[in-house]
Order: sequence, then structure tokens, then C-alpha cells
Amino acid sequence: MRASFLSLLLLLFIGLPADAHNRSQSFSQWTIDNNQLQMLFTVQAREATRLLGNRHSSLESVLAEHLSATLSVTQGDTQCALSNGNGIVPLSAKPGYLRFGASFNCPGSLAQKSPIIKIGSFFPVASTHVHYGRISAAGQPAQEYLFTESRQQHEIVLARSHWTASLERAFTQYTALGLEHIFTGIDHIAFLLAMILLLQPMRSLVLMVSGFTIGHSITLCLTVLGWISLDIMVVEALIGFTIALVAAENIAASTGSYRQITIGAAALIGIMILLSLNPATAPALPILSLLGLLIFTLSYLPGIRGQAGSIATRPALSLAFGLIHGFGFAAILQEIGLPNNQLWPALLGFNIGVELGQLIILAGIWMLVKTIKKVVSVPASAPDICSALLCGLGLYWFVARSYMA
Repeated sequence: MRASFLSLLLLLFIGLPADAHNRSQSFSQWTIDNNQLQMLFTVQAREATRLLGNRHSSLESVLAEHLSATLSVTQGDTQCALSNGNGIVPLSAKPGYLRFGASFNCPGSLAQKSPIIKIGSFFPVASTHVHYGRISAAGQPAQEYLFTESRQQHEIVLARSHWTASLERAFTQYTALGLEHIFTGIDHIAFLLAMILLLQPMRSLVLMVSGFTIGHSITLCLTVLGWISLDIMVVEALIGFTIALVAAENIAASTGSYRQITIGAAALIGIMILLSLNPATAPALPILSLLGLLIFTLSYLPGIRGQAGSIATRPALSLAFGLIHGFGFAAILQEIGLPNNQLWPALLGFNIGVELGQLIILAGIWMLVKTIKKVVSVPASAPDICSALLCGLGLYWFVARSYMA
């Protein structure tokens, strides 16, 4: 049984990326002048490598060809033509980035008849890609649009009294972005699953979700507003630790092996602390962070006694670990950016999207478990097996990300 279980863990980790978050984004700036749109398109060079395949052409030529095929502007039924037949041309960019420019001429005034911008770039090779577009016109505040695989085009409405629609658009777009992020954030889903494996009453689940919501909302807002910051890879390593610790506690609560699990967790962190003494083998996690994790582990796990004690501490634990996950949620917003004129609606929308995603995931898991129990007899060891898998996954992320940071 142990050999087959270890083999299953090994198969799980083969090809599994340590970074569970999607980082695929691109950006564009559009300037509207009468019937003309000037575009600047920016993306990290590493994103363009997704398009290379077996081709040996330069990144600039491959990306220019891709943008020409996936990016368009229309006005009514007429496609706006690229100016002077120059097409989409490469421009100078800062190191690590690619930048392209283009100018589109439409048949009529864009203030009188709204253009439709379609950006389908990168979605064929990265379905969770997000494109952030900023459109400005003389005498009007800039408007921000998000392009995703499910929403690849937007109608650009120019109106001086359009601020209410702009606020609504920022809220709804960032709500959708929050939903997409939680569904593609594998480690956040793993953490939620580890947290609910031990909980049965609905009241316990509600308290756990409430604690997690309060925790990550605090650090999400503070980080996005620039009041606090942490290195993102350090945060992601700590997220792996939260998954491993909660899953290990599940097993300890079921088997009563708190002492053995505490010793094992402390030994792993102790080894990493010793490795920190040699610069050649030191993880990127600061030694003070490792010491903090060691003290927390030695203080927390031995103080829990049985399932009742673990369940009672889950709301407080979800609040504390929610603070760590909030930094992870904030990272996506920092990379994409928030609209300056609609900061709070966008931030509120993203947070609500994350919460809706969490509730959908929890409800789905709850109904799935209920359905399975009605159809087949679930062995008593099933929660322990799931916890062991999640613990191994969390340990893998914790160690791998500690050395990637």
C-alpha cells in the first residue's frame, strides 16, 4: 500500500509546475483621434516564445505575424485599415519586453460611431491569458478594458458623461477576472480542499470561509494600495507550506499522530535552516522566515488535541493563512494593474469575484461528496488519502518555490 501510494505521489509531481499561478498577460495603449486609432502593444518576450513552436524565425517577426492575424478594429460592418500599409511594426522596448505599434484608419468619426476592438492574441496558446487595454481620447478620462478568452472584443463607447458605465465596466470586468483567477489558482483550490476535509457541519464551513475571506481581503487591499509588499516567490513558497501544514493536521487529527508529524515538519524546516548557512545551498526564503515557520509549527501542532480541537481552530487558522494567500491574489492585480480612475470598483469587483469562485468551488465539492456517498460506500480512509496527497503537493510547492524564489 505504501509503495503504491508513493508511486502515485511521484506520478503526480512529474511535469507539475511549481508555480501554480498563471502569469500570461499582455498590454496595449490606444489613442483615439477623430477616425484614427494609434496602438502600442507590449508583452514580455518570454510570452512570445509560446508562439515559436518549431519555427526558427525571430520573436519579433513571429509576434508581428501573430498580432496581424489576431488583432483587428472594425466600425460597423467595415474593418478599419492599417495606415499606409505599414502593418504592425516592432518598436524599441525595455529589456525583456517586445513592443509593437500600429495605426488604424476607420471610415468615420469614432465619436459618432463606436469602434469594436478585437484582441485574440495568445489565447490559442494560453487559454488563461489576460490582455489589459487602455483607451484614451482627447478631453476624456482613459478607459480600461480586459480581454480574456471568453471576452475577446469590446465596443469602445466615447461619451463625456459615460463615467457611470465606466465604473460598472471596471467592477464587472474585475469580478470576472477574480473568478478566472481562483479557478486557475490550483494552490488556492488545494488549500480550500485541505481546509474542508476535516469539516462536516455547514456552520464550520461558513466560519472557515469567513476567516479566509477576511484574511486575504486585508493583505490584498494593503498590497495593491502599495502599503505593504512581499517577494511573490516567497509568498508562493509560504502558500505551499499552508497547504502542507493543514493537510498534515488533518492526518494528525484522524490518527492522533501529532507528535510524529510535528517532528517530521520541524526536521524538514530545520534542514532548510542548516542549508541556509551555506550560500551555495541556501534557499531564497530568508532564514528568519524559516525560523518563524519552525516556531509556529512547534507551537501550533502539539497544542491541538483530536478532531474537535482542530475543527475549533480552523476559523483562526484560515484567517492567519488567508493573510498569506492575499499576497498571492494581489500579485495578479499588480502585474495587470488597476484603473486609476476606477480603483475601488475594480478592487472590490476582483475581491467579490474571488469570493464567488471560492463559494462555487466549495458548493461543487460539497455536492460531489454528497452524491458519491449516495452511490458508493466511501472508505473511512478516503479523507486521509486525500490529505496525504495534498500534503505531498504542498511540500513539493514549498520546497521547490523556496529554491526558485
